[in-house]
Amino acid sequence: MEVFGPATREKFQRFRKMKRAWWSFLLLILIFVISLFSELVANPTPWLLRFEGKLYFPRLRVVNQDLFLGDGVKTVPDFHDLDASELFTEEKGNWMLWAPIPFGPKQTLEAGEIEVDPRMQLTRRRNQRVSSIRVNAKFATRADPGSEWFFPQGDPEIPEALRGALSRRFANRSSEAMEVKDPSGKFTWYLSAYDARSRAPRTLRLIVRENLGEILPEPVLLLAEGDEAYPEWWNTLPDDVRIRAEQGRINAATIPVDPVGYTDAEDRSWEILISRETVQFPFRPVKNHPLGLDKSGRDVLTLLLYATRISLLFGFILVFCSMLVGTILGGLQGYFGGKVDMIAQRLIEIYSAIPFLYAMIYLGSVFGTSFGLLLFVYAIFNWIGISYYMRAEFLKLRKQPFTEAAHSLGLPTGRIMWRHILPNALVPLITFFPFSLVGAIGSLSALDFLGFGLPVGTPSWGGLLSQAQEYRFAWWLIVYPALALFVVILLGVFIGEGLRSAFDPKRETHWEA
Repeated sequence: MEVFGPATREKFQRFRKMKRAWWSFLLLILIFVISLFSELVANPTPWLLRFEGKLYFPRLRVVNQDLFLGDGVKTVPDFHDLDASELFTEEKGNWMLWAPIPFGPKQTLEAGEIEVDPRMQLTRRRNQRVSSIRVNAKFATRADPGSEWFFPQGDPEIPEALRGALSRRFANRSSEAMEVKDPSGKFTWYLSAYDARSRAPRTLRLIVRENLGEILPEPVLLLAEGDEAYPEWWNTLPDDVRIRAEQGRINAATIPVDPVGYTDAEDRSWEILISRETVQFPFRPVKNHPLGLDKSGRDVLTLLLYATRISLLFGFILVFCSMLVGTILGGLQGYFGGKVDMIAQRLIEIYSAIPFLYAMIYLGSVFGTSFGLLLFVYAIFNWIGISYYMRAEFLKLRKQPFTEAAHSLGLPTGRIMWRHILPNALVPLITFFPFSLVGAIGSLSALDFLGFGLPVGTPSWGGLLSQAQEYRFAWWLIVYPALALFVVILLGVFIGEGLRSAFDPKRETHWEA
């Protein structure tokens, strides 16, 4: 009997009519095919290079640095640096043809290679003066250093409105937070909440804060190099402050600078903030890196492309191996039955009790993490589930009339099992394949996230998500890997639902009275 006979082909035609499942299948295949050719899509080596009238194919034949610079260095050059050199920027006859994404999964970029906004950010903000006062049970006070602006006459007097609240605290009674505006209107007294303790306090601390009123945010001015379009408040600065701010602007082009503080004519405290965007990895999406960069300075889009190939290859190979082993062992159990089935089933139950994660951690610590080891360990545990279904199918089909007819004709056991029974037992394999693929991909991402998966530095969705846990501000390390994982898993689920519906045996059932 053919594996893909008329009945099976009819079921596949039924699957094609399910638009959501069929288009999900085509899209997943397209994603997989593109990822298989990742080296053609994303590569730091140009496809084609023309130099001094000659064409070179750096991907097919090694081109050393001495050919271009004549420095005697026989290693492969950094083609990005070479493309930015005068040899290619000033000579029109010299050019390079790059891949759509001219970066590789192991290529780490320097901060100077990232194009950021070169303009200087200049703004100022009002400083709120803050100080504290120590007070004892007799209301004697002692001002902390830096409180001269609040109390130029020395230690202050406690306002009457606060004395009652302080007395309750000194009596060791719980009290709520309280604030009282000073009669001068310059500042406000703050007293924090108090919970009763084992004994009454000897001193308490009061906070005083300057009243700023309503302050409108100062606009941020972006200044290009040589730009003199300063804001209006710039001309009101004292000369010494302006000189310090101008020096800070010069220094900010290369290093971070501290804010420049000053006090204006109305005795208000201000800070002038001068900054320029600096590149620190992981870095946000910018020009030439639409999905940002990871903590090592690698392009996230490139990593996602290569991670997709690794994840799908891992899933397909794992599911194929698992289903092959599960089909062979389950088929032998189901076909022979009896003692063979009983003994094999008991051994499988004992074997399935081995904890997979512990085995993975142990083997990884002994042999090191690798794609092959991870695939092997997963494969030797992942076949158990499908073997149960194939055992049940073979148990059911071995007593069917067509099997009895094959026996009566004297056909060998192997031919009966794999040429007659197996084609009729394909429903579990076909319907479970997408769900097993989704499970394998999700498991690989989870292990990579935990650090027990692929070697460090290998492009993986779980590895990027693990970086996102370390760098909470790097939203691009959360959104894009999670979106890629979500899309692939969603497509797999849609395909699985379509196959399960198309191969549903209830469709072939006919009830007769």
